[in-house]
Amino acid sequence: MGHLKDVQEEVKTDLTPMIDCVFLLIIFFLCIEFKALEAKLQAYLPKDKGSQNDIVAPQEQLSIRVEVDQPGTSIPRKPDAPEYDKKGRRRTYALVGHTVRWDVGPTRYTDIERMKRELERIKADPNSIVPDSSKPGQKKLIPIVIEPQPGTTYGDVAATVDVIKAVGFEEINFGGGRGTAPKK
Repeated sequence: MGHLKDVQEEVKTDLTPMIDCVFLLIIFFLCIEFKALEAKLQAYLPKDKGSQNDIVAPQEQLSIRVEVDQPGTSIPRKPDAPEYDKKGRRRTYALVGHTVRWDVGPTRYTDIERMKRELERIKADPNSIVPDSSKPGQKKLIPIVIEPQPGTTYGDVAATVDVIKAVGFEEINFGGGRGTAPKK
């Protein structure tokens, strides 16, 4: 009969650890200085866009899409070294056979020099001068948006930016954001 009383006894959970965690979180949020935290977080937000009621006219821009043509093969720069160094960083490698193509508007280029000549032609075209929305009454060269696609490397984008700057385009923005290349 004693066993039946043990089974019928009410089960009580100990809430002490959960209450301790809640108090620790309250103390943490009371002690943290949010102003100091905000100062450390960089936020470069556009000043002319946002929750304003102003109607913003669409801005004409030239899109340059950087897309992988051949992904290439990763070859370690130091073949005998371990994959990760002492600080946990992955060792560097070279891409052999990696090629990209550029879509400047509707036209595709596989050679960066041909793309540069096309950008020079676009810059010389009077239709490439558009109104400057930040300076009413003035005009500027059409802005460029670089859209790196999955699989492109930092070097691909940097080479594209170098060519665009060498031609003389001033305003360069970045688009894309389609994630990383699919795993093989």
